Amino acid sequence: MRVHKSLQLISTWCTLAALVDASKATMKDYLQAYEKNLSGFWNSVDKAYAHVSYNAGHLRGEARLIKNWEAHWLNHSQEQYGNLFENATVMEYGIGGGLLGKHLLEKYNARHYIGVDIAERQLKAAAERLGACCRHKYSMVQVNGSLNQADLKPFRIDVFVSQAVMQHFPSASYTRNFLGVLSQSRIPYLMLQVREGDARKQGTSVTFAQLVSREMLEKHLPNYQMIWQSPRGRKGYVFYWWHLRH
Repeated sequence: MRVHKSLQLISTWCTLAALVDASKATMKDYLQAYEKNLSGFWNSVDKAYAHVSYNAGHLRGEARLIKNWEAHWLNHSQEQYGNLFENATVMEYGIGGGLLGKHLLEKYNARHYIGVDIAERQLKAAAERLGACCRHKYSMVQVNGSLNQADLKPFRIDVFVSQAVMQHFPSASYTRNFLGVLSQSRIPYLMLQVREGDARKQGTSVTFAQLVSREMLEKHLPNYQMIWQSPRGRKGYVFYWWHLRH
């Protein structure tokens, strides 16, 4: 496993290096190039890193990943609030290969799933997965950069989900814009997974990740009330449920 993680890290850095003149580049150059070429990066980076291939690397297979989702946040929402996905239109931002969408449609009886991603590769993989099981119950939307109101306008969304995505945002301003759009969206429920701001102190491999605190979420989601948060995982991951204030 350690060997595979090392190869995955090398692959990720090679993808970044292709965006700049690696012989002269500083870390600032890498981050600026990443922000300008998000689509290119996520279309070509290691498939396990992008959650397109679920059976490689740290993901360890679809069944294990679904089990983790159930344990970390899906079971809680079911126990505390009933099935929030029942007959609901669900939008997921950052979809990998569409595994969560398939799970929500098949097990949780979502009415319609909207997969939003910056990378055409992920959208194609998800469409292939969902087309095999759930025809006419999904839509795919490709965005050019951060989320905006125009991406949301065509849909009446009941639940918005984003997991293992915000840590990969290229800058704090990108993150603030994303949260600002969500705050104005008036979607009834949001489920956001973040890596919290002191994760670096835990010795985790998030040196260049966007780390987001509960305080930052509360500041930039003024139209929402936090109704649940998971215990912080050993790598700094926290799941939050937010409900629209009336």
